[in-house]
Amino acid sequence: MSENLNNMNNNDNFTNAVSGVERVSKKKGKKIALISGITAVALVGGGVAAYNLSDFVKNQVNLRVMKPENYYAWVTEENSKNFAQSAKESYSKAYDKMQNGQNSNVSLKYVASDDFKDYALSEILGDDYRNYDDDESKMLVDIINNINEVAVGGSANVKGDLLSGNFFASLNGENLISGDIALDYENFDYFMRFPELTEQWLCVETGESMSEYLYMMPSYQDIMKNPTDYISPEQLEDMIIRYTNIWNQSVEDIEIEKKESVDICDITVDYTVLSVELNESDIVNLAENFIEEMKNDDVLKNIAVSLDVCKEEEWVSGLDEILEELSNEDTSNNDVQLTVDTYVDPNGDIRGMRFFVEDEGEIFFAAGKDGDNVRGEFSVSEDNEKLFSAELYADENDNKYNGNIDFTVYNSEETEQISVEFTDYEVVNEENGFFNAGVTLVVPDIDPIAVDFTSDGNSQDISYNINFDGRDYGTVILSVSANDGADVEIPDKNGAFLISPYMDSEPALSDYIPEENMKSFIYDILVKLGFSEEIASDGADDITWKMYDDSDDWETYDSEWGYDDFGGFDEDDAFTYDDTEIVEEATAELNGNVLNPNEEGMFSVGGIDETEQSANE
Repeated sequence: MSENLNNMNNNDNFTNAVSGVERVSKKKGKKIALISGITAVALVGGGVAAYNLSDFVKNQVNLRVMKPENYYAWVTEENSKNFAQSAKESYSKAYDKMQNGQNSNVSLKYVASDDFKDYALSEILGDDYRNYDDDESKMLVDIINNINEVAVGGSANVKGDLLSGNFFASLNGENLISGDIALDYENFDYFMRFPELTEQWLCVETGESMSEYLYMMPSYQDIMKNPTDYISPEQLEDMIIRYTNIWNQSVEDIEIEKKESVDICDITVDYTVLSVELNESDIVNLAENFIEEMKNDDVLKNIAVSLDVCKEEEWVSGLDEILEELSNEDTSNNDVQLTVDTYVDPNGDIRGMRFFVEDEGEIFFAAGKDGDNVRGEFSVSEDNEKLFSAELYADENDNKYNGNIDFTVYNSEETEQISVEFTDYEVVNEENGFFNAGVTLVVPDIDPIAVDFTSDGNSQDISYNINFDGRDYGTVILSVSANDGADVEIPDKNGAFLISPYMDSEPALSDYIPEENMKSFIYDILVKLGFSEEIASDGADDITWKMYDDSDDWETYDSEWGYDDFGGFDEDDAFTYDDTEIVEEATAELNGNVLNPNEEGMFSVGGIDETEQSANE
């Protein structure tokens, strides 16, 4: 920069006198000199400020005064710094949210349509269901017609390695069932309860059994609880910059093409293209430089050792073995060149890259803007033929975007394409990713699937109207929200009903929830669904009996497995688990007819070898 200022000071335009101007007195001359000096400082300072504040000016200056390799290093380093800064901030925010707690809510709701109810009844009872007058059919019609809205959902508070929350299921806004949950990841204790059944918590204790699966990762819990103890936001930022610099230090012979035309979908933009060509020797050298950096990277080593990937003394020795293998690589075939093109816009931002090996393959991705037209393209090619592409076409209007993304798979027989069309896309909450848009999925041979995304900034609703072949099957609505700050309460384990894999005996359901509580609970649900009180009572009795009865009903087995089912025997002759006589007779008969090889190696069945049997036949 000082060299540029010297060039400006030595410029003839600043030193030559201007003719035709009246000479002034020394006193006036001092004032004019002072004003001129202030003006010059302001101009120079303004130029420096413009350089520092304007990405466009900074990039244009460096593009013109720097050597190609220096400019390439500067561009990649500046972009990596921006990315590293963004990664640090995101990581830091995520950790703060984890420490301060976060509340999340999610619900899935189905709103039934008349078309759906008619379709369901026609499938179950037939098209003439409206004319049925028997009680069972009428009740089923009432149950289906009673379904207007079904919803399930829940909320969770997460803080550190603790979680608590609840879930529910409802019909037409009336609660059917709800539950509370709590998780203690540090001790691997899981709590749950259903308030409609009992206020006592159920605790599933899995700490000892989980430790068997985590022996390979002894610091797993610590990493999840305190990730910044292993890699801080600042260390993450430094790591991104360091390894980017390894790339810069490893590449040479940079070629620069200023204002090269780059085609992105249906627009053409002018980018500065920075080209690097790497042969096999260059790639091996690049790998060696990365590994050398990793050998001295205490952050990576600490993480690897903590996760039991390797022991501390194995970190360096393992990487040295890789370096030894690389040193023995055959790099004599330097005819194969990997070309890496980097597309840089006038502000110095990287807008895309191209990896290309002649006659073998290419990976290309780039984004650009021409007026209000925003375009993006990603493609993979092999042997000069495209295998896959994704193309973005969007038009900007008042910070809203309309357009489509086309995904295409190319093959020799038929090209397949799926499109995602969007209207009025706008980001409402960048941090949580909430946005407004109408999105339509277009797939060949099926009706388009239209989904609406709406957000007030605090939550996101995703609505889908199920419509096929002209029939409206209702609407599904998914709602999610996230809020910072949450308190987590873990129940007292001493007062909970405990279940552990190491208990001497398995506890019975009746020890935790009384049978009458369960029966009443099921009865209430069936009534809310629309069943008659009589059927709801019988259903509750039957379901509860199956849940709580732990006896062995051998008569049921006898009836189901009677010999008369297989050969006309009486049911009285049915096989039972207590009837060992039949088993003994069957075993004796089998033992007399086992397959045994004779002296010639032939197999005999019941004393007749294969030769005799064939002759008899």
